[in-house]
Amino acid sequence: MGSTIECREQVITKIGMLSESKLKSALDFVEYLAEKEEWEATQEILSDGNAMKNIKEAEEAWKDKREEEFISWEAVRKDV
Repeated sequence: MGSTIECREQVITKIGMLSESKLKSALDFVEYLAEKEEWEATQEILSDGNAMKNIKEAEEAWKDKREEEFISWEAVRKDV
């Protein structure tokens, strides 16, 4: 299998050859794959004990209004 760009080009080429009914099936499958990828990413975070600890600490800090523990959006934008 080639690079990501080559794979995308091949997919686009093959999709262009499909009938309408097959195209709808392909769309359903692509939507399934996208959703599956999102669930896998979520599961990866949920199974990472350190990440979950950090999330819980951030939620507590937010609830307690400890604003000094957060970076403002303006500060983040300046760094990008």
